[in-house]
Amino acid sequence: MRYLFGFLCVCALGVMPLVGCDLFPDPCLDADCPQDDNECTVARCRNGSCTNEPVGNGTGCTFGGLFGVCVDGVCGENLCEGVVCDDDDACTYDHCAYVDGSCYVTPTVCNDQNECTEDGCDPADGCKWTPVEDGTFCFEGVCRAGACVLPTDACTNAADLAAVCDPGFADEAETCARDAIGDPGATAPCLVENTGVSSDCASCYGPAVRCIVNSCSHVCGPTPDSQECDDCLVENGCHTLLASCTGDLASACDTDGTVSDVGAFEVQP
Repeated sequence: MRYLFGFLCVCALGVMPLVGCDLFPDPCLDADCPQDDNECTVARCRNGSCTNEPVGNGTGCTFGGLFGVCVDGVCGENLCEGVVCDDDDACTYDHCAYVDGSCYVTPTVCNDQNECTEDGCDPADGCKWTPVEDGTFCFEGVCRAGACVLPTDACTNAADLAAVCDPGFADEAETCARDAIGDPGATAPCLVENTGVSSDCASCYGPAVRCIVNSCSHVCGPTPDSQECDDCLVENGCHTLLASCTGDLASACDTDGTVSDVGAFEVQP
């Protein structure tokens, strides 16, 4: 099978899974590296050879019978003893350099890994995260109160139905999906700009595109209108994902007498 080809290799006794092929044995597997008498170094094996490498600067050690610190693998006097580093700015990290006892300041990184908040810092209070405007597109849908959510029944209002049930919506949806190359973050803004749907309604199509790309591109790419493509979308939940977010568009559009056949985006009643 061609999909397994990249995960197989040939060993002396035939074809075995890659994990079973000892092509790159660990030269340090059985190494027993002796520790030297320096408490500021640690014994390690590198590429089959034993070395004694420096521990982290600031590691405690004994210097002249007193508490000292390791700096670049050498135990010395703790030059930061009694030194207070504080610039009264909650947006910086203040620290003393053991190598010379000087104070250094580095900016605090305020990143909560949330695309629905703006990272910021107040010198008095430190990191603050402000929710972006509701309706801003995010990876899983739209931002609401600082969280990325996927709406439900987002396209069943009158204005969105008028756009989605329009016969030209199918072509626009397909064009946006292809131009975005499967990027859900680019698909939704394209739909808003070119079809006039709301951001909530448009956000439904981004995750649907990702589902298609991740699960069914091998079928829907070459034959988007085939039964095999449709079966794949159903089996992998792409139809269900879209229908849950948009609402029952098939029935809603039928009441107008205008059915939008959106191909890979078609919603099953």
